[in-house]
Amino acid sequence: MKFKIKQLSQYQSTRDEAIVALCRDKKVLHIGATDAPYTKPKLDADLLLHAKIDKVAEDVLGIDIDQEAIDFLKEQGMDNIIAFDMNKLEALDYTPDVIIFGETIEHLMNQELAITNLKQIMSQDTKLVVSTPNALWLNKVIDTLLQTEHQHPDHKVVFSLATLKNLFEANDMVVKEMYYTFLNRKRTGITKKLKKAFCKMFPGFSETLLFVVRKS
Repeated sequence: MKFKIKQLSQYQSTRDEAIVALCRDKKVLHIGATDAPYTKPKLDADLLLHAKIDKVAEDVLGIDIDQEAIDFLKEQGMDNIIAFDMNKLEALDYTPDVIIFGETIEHLMNQELAITNLKQIMSQDTKLVVSTPNALWLNKVIDTLLQTEHQHPDHKVVFSLATLKNLFEANDMVVKEMYYTFLNRKRTGITKKLKKAFCKMFPGFSETLLFVVRKS
């Protein structure tokens, strides 16, 4: 099956801005909220996604399994993150408008189980927002030309726009929006600016995929 990239997807220059817009004035569940083990440097650099969501959401609950990172953020005044296993979401007494599931699905051994768990806490109107690295990111293409490959040591799988769309639809989810985008960083050098300019014209080579899906 052939996918027309520019017809199906949108381009967004940075991931966090797209997510924040989706969370504005909403009740939000943020899974993996501490961004451990990078919690402190991201907080110091104003790059912690949970802090950005907290500023715009009507209400936000973060869950994470890293107690040390949770305790650190609580010391900084961020007391809306709890220790909780996403495999037990059916026991969570919280009905969100939006669920943020960022840069996590690629770490999991069983993506179908994760989607099943997420669906248990979703109403028909809940938006599930998922971001993950793009298998066709320009840097990966360049690596291939140089006969190398760089991957995060904990990544189990990598997605393209088409394969992630297929995964959701195979699990009775409706894809509402798809974006090509980039992760936020403190500084954007000339090389990254040039890559972003290229990807604005050819979005399929962007760094990150962002999907908004609902239950079928």
